Amino acid sequence: MIRLEPFERADFKLLIGWIDSPEFMVQWSGKTFHFPLTEEQLEHYNESNNHNYKVILEESNEVIGHISLSVDEENHSGRIGKVIIGAKDRHGQGIGQMMIRKVVAIAFERLNLHRVSLGVFDFNHAAMACYEKAGFIKEGMLRESRKVGEEYWNLWEMSILQKEWIPAD
Repeated sequence: MIRLEPFERADFKLLIGWIDSPEFMVQWSGKTFHFPLTEEQLEHYNESNNHNYKVILEESNEVIGHISLSVDEENHSGRIGKVIIGAKDRHGQGIGQMMIRKVVAIAFERLNLHRVSLGVFDFNHAAMACYEKAGFIKEGMLRESRKVGEEYWNLWEMSILQKEWIPAD
């Protein structure tokens, strides 16, 4: 199992080490950061109104990932972003779905939001499957919406509504 705790300055170096290319930076953060990721950029990010979390593997207390939830209070909605399982040996173990479910639980149960959305590039099949298993629905594709190098990437918009949420037992 995992737990989410607030992302802190002490976690910056680990996260910086996981972001190893300009392309991966875009995939992970969109336009939020520029490569290479720095502690200064993370300081500014952590001062925002986002709910930024480190992901901790409970059995070992190891920090293995990161996830954030930005909140639009006026529309009672949230947006998940900056999702990463940095510990490559932890991929394929269902941790991504646990991360998503925990953040969605915070959004709906603690913050009482109405809707949570996210964006995922169309080539990231593992992430799309993870989000669909967690109850997210594809709303539409933003075709060729991000230019990375000489390529254009398509972005799927996905969401889940509070009434669609099935809490974990």
